[in-house]
Amino acid sequence: MKRMLLALPALAAALLVAQGTPASGHPLGNFTINHYAGLLVRPDAVVVDYVIDYAEIPTVQLRSVVEGGVRQFCESLAGGIDTRVDGRARPVRVLGQTLAFAPGQGGLDTMRLECQLRADLALGADTHTLAFADTNYAERIGWREITARGDGAALQTDLPEQSASARLTSYPRDLFTSPLDVRKADIRYTFTGSPSSGGGIGDSGLPAVVAQPTDALASLITRTDLGPLGFMLALAAATGLGALHAISPGHGKTVMAAYLVGSRGSFRQALVLALAVAVSHTAGVFGLGLLTLAGTALLAPDRVYPYLTMLSATIVLGLGIWLVGGRIRHGLAHAHGHTHEHRELPGDDAAPLGWRTLAALGLAGGIIPSASALLVLLGAINLHRLELGLVLIVAFGLGMAFTLVGVGLALVGASRMGQRRFAANARLARLYTHVPTAAAVVVLLLGIGMTAQSLATLAHL
Repeated sequence: MKRMLLALPALAAALLVAQGTPASGHPLGNFTINHYAGLLVRPDAVVVDYVIDYAEIPTVQLRSVVEGGVRQFCESLAGGIDTRVDGRARPVRVLGQTLAFAPGQGGLDTMRLECQLRADLALGADTHTLAFADTNYAERIGWREITARGDGAALQTDLPEQSASARLTSYPRDLFTSPLDVRKADIRYTFTGSPSSGGGIGDSGLPAVVAQPTDALASLITRTDLGPLGFMLALAAATGLGALHAISPGHGKTVMAAYLVGSRGSFRQALVLALAVAVSHTAGVFGLGLLTLAGTALLAPDRVYPYLTMLSATIVLGLGIWLVGGRIRHGLAHAHGHTHEHRELPGDDAAPLGWRTLAALGLAGGIIPSASALLVLLGAINLHRLELGLVLIVAFGLGMAFTLVGVGLALVGASRMGQRRFAANARLARLYTHVPTAAAVVVLLLGIGMTAQSLATLAHL
């Protein structure tokens, strides 16, 4: 019976995902803003087929602004296009524009904006140099692609003629882990004759629809067939997905924190740590949700993640320094004879974890909210199903908490059992006394590595 209950969340998640949803997710992430610039070099001008594909989160942020004036928005984007001929800047103007929406994940839309741009070129039979740069949304992550072809002009360039993503409608799967990031281009061109009568902006397309599994958690908010049994299955699925999220690679520091509690703490402390992680994660989801709904007036959500990661890394680093410092102080005390003469049990010399330390560990483990949970919140608002969205987010957080409680309790029990067994063997007991020191060093190294990685990420923003 217990095994059936433990398997229920995973089973419910599998059943709900297998039934499918109409939304197809955005392949490069729900925070991305993706660019395509197709350059057509003619004797008198370069025509730019400029396409921006907004994933779900930026669509929520910018939809009202873009819909309020599509041409004006294209004109603002044209201001971020730097076109130079032989070193001299050429103004870019808007010839036409289209706007389209398509279903995304969690009941949210994705948005596709196409702007036809033109910049006049230098006339003459000589060879000229065209420098093109796209500086729009420079700080936002996403696919960036530039192509070039000539019409009445011969080009010398490394740019391809054909779009690898079919103008952001079919992203190549083999490039998901290393998407294109082409922002600048240099082209040498020579006129060869009159241009053809055609040639201009590419065929309009809807936002990219890619056949791939949908986000399991976000898909729950879009279901309209939830009766009492379906509602219970949705809660079980959200809880199970939260449990999986807690043990995912990104939460290795959380499991590490549970180990610290297990090796030196109590059952009560394991429970407090788990609840702290769940509460900080849920609060982070709501905080990012408010930031997203605030639009462009505040920092974009995807820009917040690196700083949250840095804060988490700093907490782990501080904890590592504190633990190593405690072990050094303990060693000095032993060296000067400030220890009891009685035989120590493993862990006797370790100071207990305080409640503030537990709160800091919980913050480090849960401060980085799940993007799936954020999609659920925004989708719930968009679909006017806020109550269901809140319940699913809380269930997701409780799933994280249940998992961490289980890990913490298992480690507490294992630690106490190990203490009793090692105490009966003098050699093993002496060996086990070095475990807190080794753990402190490991935590410090983790903190150093996480902090270095976070600083490298922030340096590229």
